[in-house]
Amino acid sequence: MAWELELNATLLEELYIWIDSIPLSKPKKRIERDFSDGILVAEIIRYYLPDLVDMHNYTPANSFNQKKINWGILNKKILCLLGLDVPEKIIIDLCNGKPGVVEIFLFHLRLKIDEEIEIRQKGERQHMSSPRQSLLALNSVNPKKENTNIVSSRSCRFSKPIGNFNNKWVSRLAYEELKQQCLQQDEEIQILLAKLRRLEHVVQLKEIRINELLSMIEDTRRIRLCTVGASKQKK
Repeated sequence: MAWELELNATLLEELYIWIDSIPLSKPKKRIERDFSDGILVAEIIRYYLPDLVDMHNYTPANSFNQKKINWGILNKKILCLLGLDVPEKIIIDLCNGKPGVVEIFLFHLRLKIDEEIEIRQKGERQHMSSPRQSLLALNSVNPKKENTNIVSSRSCRFSKPIGNFNNKWVSRLAYEELKQQCLQQDEEIQILLAKLRRLEHVVQLKEIRINELLSMIEDTRRIRLCTVGASKQKK
């Protein structure tokens, strides 16, 4: 995990907009202090992944020791599950409200939350798309007729009645399956959007790194030119 990276103005603005879009218990004033006890971090995770967070485990605090306890619980019970194991040094910096550290942490947290949501949506989509038999179809069979055929929900793809179903009932099944397909497509769109956001973040990080390397190269060139110039003057 890159804890030493620097976020440019665009990434910071996007990060602040994301934080402001989440209903937190208190408004953001000085972000390094507001998040120093870990309470607002727990609220962010609960907003997106409510099953992971029990707010009773965290106590609002001004003392360093209680802040560290909150972060320790967060790190052990939640963050490590998301693949975001925060080093001791970073936890200390967060508790002390060191400028710039909380933004980097929240940047990584946002990526991990997006990944977890994508994994869950993918699992739900696979579960929903598995073969299943419609209980409505079973209940619609006429018990008075012999040799009644039991059909699955896939039969709603046909426009003609099948077995002992009438046109009206098959149309209802077709509607339910079409509705299910729309929900699955919406989930796929959300997954693709999450992937797109992550790719945009990766590209921006690479651009930052490229600019840093170019700056280092330029500084090295200047130093060499100054050294060569000084050597010529001595001669």
